[in-house]
Amino acid sequence: MAKAVHLGAWFFLGCIASSSVAWLGALHPALFRAMWVIYIMSIAGLVLALLTDDAIRPFLKLSEPDYYALLIAIAVSIVLGGLVAWLIGG
Repeated sequence: MAKAVHLGAWFFLGCIASSSVAWLGALHPALFRAMWVIYIMSIAGLVLALLTDDAIRPFLKLSEPDYYALLIAIAVSIVLGGLVAWLIGG
C-alpha cells in the first residue's frame, strides 16, 4: 500500500509540473515557445528511453513491467497535466 501511495504521489507531481509548464506557456508568448521546448525535450527523452530500454533498465535496477509502467506514467502525466491546464482556460 505504501508503494502505491508513493508512486501515486510521483504521478501527481508529474501532472502538477506539466500543468505548471502549460500554464506558464499560456501567460506570455515568449513562455509559450519555452513550453513547447520543454514538451519536445520530454517527448524526445521518452522516445530515447524506449529505444535504449535494454541499457537503461539494468542501470535503474527495474524489472521490465516496472520500467514500462514508469514510462507510461510519465507520458500520461505530461498529457494529463497539459490537458487540465488547457481545460481550465490556459
